[in-house]
Amino acid sequence: MNHQAGVAEHAEATTEWAHLDAESRQIASQAREHLARHLAPIVADCERDRRFPYELMGGLLELGFVRGVCAPADGGYGRTHLQNALLMEEAGRAWASLRTTMNILSLVAELLTAAGTAEQKASHLAPLLRGERRGWFAITEAEAGSDAAGLTTRAERLPDGSFRLTGEKRYITNAAQADFGIVMATTDPALGAKGITAFIVDHDRGGVTVTERRRLSVRGTTSCTVALDGAVVPKDLVLGQVGRGLATAMAAVNAGRVNVAAGAVGLGQACLEAVVAHTTARQQFGRTIAGFQLVQEMVVGIGLRTHTGRLLYQDAARALDTGRDARTACAMAKLYCTEAAVRSASDTIQLHGAVGLEEGTAPERYFRDAREATIPEGTSQMQILTIGRALLGVSAIR
Repeated sequence: MNHQAGVAEHAEATTEWAHLDAESRQIASQAREHLARHLAPIVADCERDRRFPYELMGGLLELGFVRGVCAPADGGYGRTHLQNALLMEEAGRAWASLRTTMNILSLVAELLTAAGTAEQKASHLAPLLRGERRGWFAITEAEAGSDAAGLTTRAERLPDGSFRLTGEKRYITNAAQADFGIVMATTDPALGAKGITAFIVDHDRGGVTVTERRRLSVRGTTSCTVALDGAVVPKDLVLGQVGRGLATAMAAVNAGRVNVAAGAVGLGQACLEAVVAHTTARQQFGRTIAGFQLVQEMVVGIGLRTHTGRLLYQDAARALDTGRDARTACAMAKLYCTEAAVRSASDTIQLHGAVGLEEGTAPERYFRDAREATIPEGTSQMQILTIGRALLGVSAIR
């Protein structure tokens, strides 16, 4: 990077973080520097090989990924949701597969720190925060995606108090790279949401079969089908109260939505930096294309959407931090930021022209990864219905 480019990047970063407190600025700055040094040089190879560089986990954990959301008493940093979201923005700017992986691990950690017993924290949370274990989270089924309360995976209580799980979960991120998961299953379908319970499922206890599915985007992660064929969960691995699993999960999912929104803003920031660099260097008709009005309109659109999204996700994170009912704010952030990233990534390809369509280029990756973000942690359509219910007082679902 030449001196002028370095000054420009520093000025832009200063603008992004100017309204933050000193500690939060330092968290974001350290993450950006670390990811630029250790992750950026290998992203292309990881994309090509469809792998996540778990050898970097030590450094990521030190930065506060995963650890940040947990209380100091549990081995975490006790950071705010806003500070954690800043990390997720930097992850999204660097590589969407990093944001996806860190978000899932953080969700698992948040569930364990919020609802886990001392024994569960010792056996699962502590080694997770040390990078010795990896977890996944499973609600989604073939016929229960957006309708989480309609899941059919059964949890049959056995005479000794343990539970036998039977069913199949779909689209479970990184289950193939983990050794335990948090599974939502129903003890009684007739109870609806009130029958859903969270279980900690260890792979080595048997009854768990994981099958990878290749997908379009976030290629450093895996999307898996998890078959539960009589997996027995001891009673001491029930997470939280029986019948309160969905309520426990949704509290963590709100934070997950903020994290996805922040990562989408980071991707938008990467798009903005890419188009500024390209349009100020690319020449047509005897001058750089940055001087053309239609080009400026598209670049400004990317910048505007990125800045607006940043304000939205940070507002939602602050709502979580202050204990307000954050569901609507999180839904708004998730909806706007992810849809904005799709538009910005599409415009980034357009501004790069034919080169943006080449496989292996940054614009092509941004486009694939942005499209993914509109689906997990609740699709855009489900966010609309959540917001609609808040504004109108009428549910369009049930």
